[in-house]
Amino acid sequence: MAPLELLRLVPDASPALQDILSASPDPVQPPIRAEIFGPQRFAQHGRSLGEAHRAEQATSHAQTFFPRLRSNIDTLRHAHRYIGVQAATGYDISPAAEWLLDNFHLIEAQLKEIHDGLPRRYFRALPVLADELLVQFLCAYQETRSLNLNELWALPTTLRVVLVENLRRLAERVATNKAAREVANLCCDRIDTCPLEDLDRLLQALTQRGVGPVFLTQMAARLQDRWAGEVNGVQARVLAWLQAAVPDLAALQTQQRADQAADNLSVSNAVTALRAIGDADWSEIVGRTSALMQRLLASPVFAAEQAITRDQTLHGIELLARRSGHSEVAVADTLLDRMRTATDPGQATAAAGHWLFDAGRPALLAALGLPERPARVWRAAARRWALPLYLGVLLACTVGVTAWLMRHHGAEGLGAVVLLLMGLMLFPVSEAVVAVLHRLISESTRPQHLPRLALAEGIPAEHRVLVVIPCMLTD
Repeated sequence: MAPLELLRLVPDASPALQDILSASPDPVQPPIRAEIFGPQRFAQHGRSLGEAHRAEQATSHAQTFFPRLRSNIDTLRHAHRYIGVQAATGYDISPAAEWLLDNFHLIEAQLKEIHDGLPRRYFRALPVLADELLVQFLCAYQETRSLNLNELWALPTTLRVVLVENLRRLAERVATNKAAREVANLCCDRIDTCPLEDLDRLLQALTQRGVGPVFLTQMAARLQDRWAGEVNGVQARVLAWLQAAVPDLAALQTQQRADQAADNLSVSNAVTALRAIGDADWSEIVGRTSALMQRLLASPVFAAEQAITRDQTLHGIELLARRSGHSEVAVADTLLDRMRTATDPGQATAAAGHWLFDAGRPALLAALGLPERPARVWRAAARRWALPLYLGVLLACTVGVTAWLMRHHGAEGLGAVVLLLMGLMLFPVSEAVVAVLHRLISESTRPQHLPRLALAEGIPAEHRVLVVIPCMLTD
């Protein structure tokens, strides 16, 4: 309903009421609700969906859920403002509205969590389910269709998106229902002077928003109590109009009470679920349900690695799987086979990164039937020549700067004196050159994390060493 039309039909409407009713011409969407499954039924449902789902690779122009997410947050803010105004002015609000007011900070925080957890580039790399959008479960689902690591890690963010979507629907429903009741109260306050044509227009507009029954129920409850005795002609016409619009008031009131109770439960469940998603240890969940993680954790070396080192290994496997067309599990099996069958003692005890990123990479690529990319060949050559190149640049710059300083200050043609001065200047000049060179290197190269062990139970006795630091004591 346009704000001007609403103001004409209900001149006492507050700005907050106008805002919530004119926010959208579309009907309020119903909340997302479904049957609550037990463990066995949920597992059965997971297997059936795993068999039915078809996945295809997303394109670069694939639609993302971020525009809808922004719309959800905007709608939630509209509803929150209106419910807050109602609560501040002393109106009774439902338990669902109280949940939204008390936990709105948690809802708004989900926008950042979703953006951080699933950036656009990562979203576009995910396969697109052709028949359904949400993968709701892990273990039973993977009995019939294995999920990659990126799909598993997308699950908490996807769940947040769905919960925010449902909260948007619930908040809009709660706020719009409250607005419809407020409109009904305003109409009842001036019912003796309100034409039936205006009531018809209001009912049509509110029905279009999906809250016509709420408006009628509130009007019926107000007017029946108010006109319990004898009524005049105008009042009789209003009651006849109301009777025609609501032939079974008791059934409608019962249904609305049931809907309100369901909304209260849905809001509390959604807010509780958002907290549970934030508190869950998703690393443990993924490790327990991922076939790739189960394969790799069978290796004592991988199991002992620190989390960042594990992530590097998993990312390397993911890239090779994407390049080769093999599954991540198949690449992991090939990697573990290389680690088991290595004849060199150093390679046999080496971490997975040795085969994924270092000297063992050519053997692993050969086993996967992949050639090495030219860029990696150049980077490997650059690493081999890094030290000679560094020392050569350091020497050339030091000698060049020293010679320029000597010439600039006129110290030419003095023979042994010049050589002595140059020798004395080499040390301070080299310090300056090293500082500049190191700054350039640190600004232009990306740091690489060295492989680390977690050592969750401390350093084993056979690997403990004594570190001796020479120092001087002052007293």
